[in-house]
Amino acid sequence: MSDFQTDDDIAGKVDGPAVPASGRTVISRKLRELYDAVQDEGIPDKFLDLLEKLDEAERKAGTSEAR
Repeated sequence: MSDFQTDDDIAGKVDGPAVPASGRTVISRKLRELYDAVQDEGIPDKFLDLLEKLDEAERKAGTSEAR
């Protein structure tokens, strides 16, 4: 089963309730709104600090291996 299915992929299969086109439109719009909201949140400072520490550790490991 693919993560991305079209209506053609599932034609003739009755695995769950049928969703009318208007319902799919509402679901698509709500998912886009949620995605946009998450995308606009930004990256928390704690996560940025962890990424910086990881970069620093990788730089140190790279210089010690080169010796």
